[in-house]
Amino acid sequence: MHFAVNHMDAEVAASALRATGLHPRIALDSSIGGLTGITTSVGRRVVLVPAEERRRAQEILEEPVREEPEDNPVLRLVIIVALIVGLLLATPFVAQVCFGPL
Repeated sequence: MHFAVNHMDAEVAASALRATGLHPRIALDSSIGGLTGITTSVGRRVVLVPAEERRRAQEILEEPVREEPEDNPVLRLVIIVALIVGLLLATPFVAQVCFGPL
């Protein structure tokens, strides 16, 4: 994904990618008006390429390569178990506040 300031910059980036045989697509950056629901035809553009062409496109456009965070299923399991235990331990206190002492 490459962010361009305007449509012309996006077209230049897409042309460079097409010249090397990649398949870019230009879209409006919806992160700007996504929260407000406002859409406009002016503003920042995003140049998208298929996932298998991402590394090559980053090299061509000289984008910094960010490594994907390593997935740790054990840490995820520990967090889920801690949340469930916390909710179970909090249940009597919540019930006492809502319904009074029994």
